[in-house]
Order: sequence, then structure tokens, then C-alpha cells
Amino acid sequence: MNRTLFFAVAPVMAVAGLAGFVSKPVAPVVQSAADGQTEAVVVAARAFINSLSVEQQKAVQFPSAVQPKATAATFTGSRGGGRGDQGARGGTDRGGNRGDAGRGGPGGGMFGGFVGEQYGQAVWSNFPVSDVPRPGVTIGSLSADQRTSAIHLLQVLLSDKGYQKVLDIMGSDQALADGGTQFSSGTAFYTLGIFGTPSTSAPWMLQFGGHHLGLNLTIVGAHGVITPTLTGAQPAVYTANGKTIRVLAQENDKAFTLLNALDAAQQRQAMLNYRIGDLVFGPGQDGKTIAPEGLKASLMTDAQRAMLIDLIAEWAGIVNDVYAAGRLSEIKAGLPDTYFAWSGPATHDANRNGTAYYRIQGPKLLIEFSPQGVGGDPTMHVHTMYRDPTNDYGRAFISR
Repeated sequence: MNRTLFFAVAPVMAVAGLAGFVSKPVAPVVQSAADGQTEAVVVAARAFINSLSVEQQKAVQFPSAVQPKATAATFTGSRGGGRGDQGARGGTDRGGNRGDAGRGGPGGGMFGGFVGEQYGQAVWSNFPVSDVPRPGVTIGSLSADQRTSAIHLLQVLLSDKGYQKVLDIMGSDQALADGGTQFSSGTAFYTLGIFGTPSTSAPWMLQFGGHHLGLNLTIVGAHGVITPTLTGAQPAVYTANGKTIRVLAQENDKAFTLLNALDAAQQRQAMLNYRIGDLVFGPGQDGKTIAPEGLKASLMTDAQRAMLIDLIAEWAGIVNDVYAAGRLSEIKAGLPDTYFAWSGPATHDANRNGTAYYRIQGPKLLIEFSPQGVGGDPTMHVHTMYRDPTNDYGRAFISR
């Protein structure tokens, strides 16, 4: 199967600033068991680490952490941020000192600084890396061969659909950077960090992301956990090589399809009587609980429940198919107690994201889709969040 690679060695074409974008056949990892998938991931991770210099290895690897929950941390931010050629180890200001002028979102603003979520030395956030530094090495600091190794590692960890989603998000951020920003944006600033030693038995985690992308992938033996994860886009629609790319289109369109498949009574139950304009369970909110709201899946028809599962798979299916299969099985087991809640308009323009917020909440599931007002057009700026409140960062498997 062909996969589109970013930052490939030969600069064949430039797509929205992703220099060297090229299509290249990559042999898929074919394994019949999760153990085999984990072995392939570990081999790819070790190959990436071995491609690095000693100093780079020190910048990319951190101790593993096992915590009952992640903690919120406030960052002052630096804005601007250089060329994306240095690894960042973070650094928090828990005293609430005044940071740069914020751009909205949880913790953003002139007086509160910028909020991230810390799990050990790992940092997860929806803010740019100049606001909330991520530990690890940046894509911009890697040689062509090292980027190839990083690409291969991501491809083994992610599904084809998940990998393409990552590329689309990074392309969106590059389009934003090309238009000029006061903060670090663009693909060069995306950062990869490894927490623990890649192993087929002992737990370890890989974190990859930047502005509008935060993947946390915890490997524990045969298990691969991709919660918590943040995906987003600004602009949500951009043009690259003459092609229009609409980021997170399926997350938007499938939700509207499900809403429109509900009858009038079901829609009334799903619709919240108040407006939500931001993530409720975003970075810094680990362990937060609220009562489920909206329409319970047990009150849906079989066809509607199938639509709901298909929508959930847009997040659960980011990770490779082997790990995703087990995750989707447990989500389906909890589906009767899963709720679908909607806040905002029930329609959207064709080929454009809507302005409505929605949430999917189940025993082992939290998903949010939240258009953002920052930037003036919420159809062009969206944040989404995916959690497992029982197993973020693989804690349930680690504690066994």
C-alpha cells in the first residue's frame, strides 16, 4: 500500500511547506497478534534512536513515569521560537506568573499563561511549542536519514488513516506558518520524545506533536494505548499543490450524519440547552468527571449505533489496526452506557466544518469536537480530544 511520506530525502514536491513530500511504497507490517505488532514497533523505535547522535539521544529519551493521574502545569511561553532546530525539555511556572498574550483556550490569556498536562516529563497541550515546550527532538533538527527513521516509526505505530490525519494536521499548521504567526508554527517544530526504553514487555511511551496535534502512545506488552490524544486544525481548509485539503472532515461530517439520522425526540434528547465553546476534558483536566448528558446509545437503533461506532473510530482508529481492534471491542462493550451530546447548530455548509460542539461519553471513552472562536471563523479552527478515563497513558495495564 502506498503511504505519503513527509520530509522524505528527495525533494520531489512541496505541499503546504512540507518540503520533500513524496509518495513511496512502504511494506505494511503484517502481524496476526498484538505481540508481533509490539515487536515491530520496538524494532522501529530502536532504529530511530540508533540513527541519532549521542547528544540527540540524550535530548529524545526520558525516564518512564507511572502516576495515578497527570497534573496541570502552567507555562509562560516565549513566542517566536527560532527555527525548530533545538530539542525542548519544557519547564513550568506553577506560580501563575503572567505570560505572553494568549490566544484563547484553557489557560490561555495574558494573566493565566498557557496550560499543559504533564505525565512525568511528558507534556501534552493544544498550544504551540513556543507557548508550551514539548520534550524531545524537533523534526527540523533531524537529518534526512533520521527523518526517514522517524517517519517509519510513526507509520508502524499508526494506521494508514491515522498517519494521513497527522500529515493533514501538519500541513494545516504549515499553511498557518506560511501566512505568518507570532508563535512557533510549521512542521519543523513538531517534536518527538520517548519516555522509557522501547521494550516488548516493560511499559514505555512515545509522544509526538506540535500545534494542534498531541499523540501519546503508550506501549505495554501487547497493548498499544493512544489516549490522551488531541487533534485539531487551523486553518481547517487549505490548499496544497492545487488540491483542497479539509482537515478533520470525517469527524465533522459523520457527526452531522448521525445527528440527522436521529428522530425528533432523539434529537431533543441529544441537544444540550446551553452552548459549549471549548474543550471540557482537554489538557490539564485528567481525572475530571461530569455527569453524562445527551442521548444514550441504548435508545438508538442498530443503524444509529453503527454510525456512532464509525464516528468513534475516527479517533480510536488513529493507532494501527491491531491495537485499535482491542480498543474498539471495549468501546462496543460499553456502548449501551455511552452518550451523544450536541451543542450548537444542527446544520453546516457543504465542504466546511460546522460550528457545533459535540461530546461522546462512555464508561471508557471521552471524545470532544470543539470549534474555536479564536481567528474569527470557528469553521476554520477546531480542537478535538480523545481520552479513556480508565486508562489514559496506559495506567490500567501498567498497574496490573
